Amino acid sequence: MVSVYFDTSSDNPDSRYNFISRAKLVCNFSGHFSYCLLGLSYICIYSPSGRYFTQIMNDNAVPRPENTSFTFDDVCLAPGEQIGLHEQATWELSYIIVGSGMRLIGDRTEPFGSGEVVIVPPEIPHCWYFENDVTDAQGRIANITITFGREFLDNCCVAFPELLECTEKLKRKRDAVKFGKEKSAAIASVLEEMRPLGRAERIPLMIKLLLILAGSKEESVVGRYQKMDPERERMNRIQVYVVCNAKRDITLDDVARHVGMNRTSFCIFFKKVSGKTFVTYLNEYRIELACRLLKQQKVSVAEICYQVGFNNVPYFNRVFKKITGMTPNEYRREAKSQSVADGKYKPNEKSLNLE
Repeated sequence: MVSVYFDTSSDNPDSRYNFISRAKLVCNFSGHFSYCLLGLSYICIYSPSGRYFTQIMNDNAVPRPENTSFTFDDVCLAPGEQIGLHEQATWELSYIIVGSGMRLIGDRTEPFGSGEVVIVPPEIPHCWYFENDVTDAQGRIANITITFGREFLDNCCVAFPELLECTEKLKRKRDAVKFGKEKSAAIASVLEEMRPLGRAERIPLMIKLLLILAGSKEESVVGRYQKMDPERERMNRIQVYVVCNAKRDITLDDVARHVGMNRTSFCIFFKKVSGKTFVTYLNEYRIELACRLLKQQKVSVAEICYQVGFNNVPYFNRVFKKITGMTPNEYRREAKSQSVADGKYKPNEKSLNLE
């Protein structure tokens, strides 16, 4: 029994939700109800407990409104409504206004926070998983996303030959990059200026944005392209599953079943591809979350232990020291000593790569 209803009630004419059909499916899987947010380009499946099941997208492009050469999406959503892992044939520029969590881009999984600006070239799978603890007053996350394709860059050169060098630089960018603080502020300023404008009025600012993007040297790689094959696709599904379920109990049987394998085959596969056991990878990811909480929150180590998915404080302490070289309390003191002028702690997390 499957029930479907569509929601096209968005009031924002530029929102992707105005031209992607949204649906909620209620399906009976082995006696359990699951909820799906379905779009033309993505499927996200959740259970009543909040457990994430699967999301697979490969649409090559989010449908673009007619008579537009690029998209400008000014989005406010509940943390659980963000688009899942996807790739497209366009460049995607994302500015996180409100929100934090973990992002998966290509070969890397790393933390992100408000104010971050990232550009993802075509054909690189990516998603942002937002936590529930950083939202606006209405409990929503907010971001601006711009997408543009090769056709847009080519047309810019035809209309304005002076932009040839700029567009060629952008085309040569193969890796997803995060911009530094000063460059992010400059990009964010242009995006904020574009928010209240109509489509035609945004064009001059879009040109200005291209010049900033192409001229930036203040950037760091946050994800690289990987040729997608069945092995890589399976690893991506595992990574997304971990990102969405790490704070809950995860068993080897759960994740093996998620990717259509038995426990033994899964363990052999994961070790062969990643060079580490799944338990080691899961522990590293959970300690990554713990490090962020130790910097951001004043709650006890025991509370953080349970928040990130461990159920035994002594074991959590041992794993934490093994991975970071210090105890949780030592790490917290070290983080405080690295405070910056604005009162926030410097991010010091490593990326969790599966190479």
